[in-house]
Amino acid sequence: MYCYNCGTLIYEDDKFCVKCGSPKEARHEVNIPPAAILRSSRHTNSTQNEPMSADYSRALELFVGPQADVYARKWKQGSRWNWPAFLFGGYWMLYRGMYLYLLIYLISEALILNIVGSLFPRFSFRASMVIVMLLTNLVIKIGLTVVANTIYLHHARRKINAIQERYRNDTETADAKIVLAGETSLYIPIALAVLPILIALVYGLYSFLHMYNQINQDFPLK
Repeated sequence: MYCYNCGTLIYEDDKFCVKCGSPKEARHEVNIPPAAILRSSRHTNSTQNEPMSADYSRALELFVGPQADVYARKWKQGSRWNWPAFLFGGYWMLYRGMYLYLLIYLISEALILNIVGSLFPRFSFRASMVIVMLLTNLVIKIGLTVVANTIYLHHARRKINAIQERYRNDTETADAKIVLAGETSLYIPIALAVLPILIALVYGLYSFLHMYNQINQDFPLK
């Protein structure tokens, strides 16, 4: 039996359609080709609408964790702005475990900045170049912010689908794996943020010692 309104598969015990909320009284026995059902499912998964079923909604809740209500509201409303992504950029992706998307973002950012930088004469360093590069970086960051909610939903669904497919007969294990897959961590972003500072400190200390030794060699103390 399928919902008369959206074609979603329904069961006798359901009072409402899990996808569009149509009441049971409005349902009819409809013969829908499997291909149409598949297209409907793909369309729903590719948009920022609510998940197709209560079970999938619960899986997204488990994956996202404490911020599940916030992201559920963003996805339902089609919100396109993500402040953490705007403020922290790639560090937000690291925090959410989106390593593949981070790699794509860094490669895209490097390519765009190189293309923009190639528009200026070689070895030139002018205020206009600095301003253009800063504006380009801002545009890239805004672009990430606008698609952040979409790619996070895609990331969550990709992980959830893979886990549910693997543990289709073991719901308890699947739920535990989904929670682990969606876990956030501050350790990696903090470590990567601190690493350049440590490298700069070590390099500065090395340069200072090298200069100090050079001065002692050139002007030895008598």
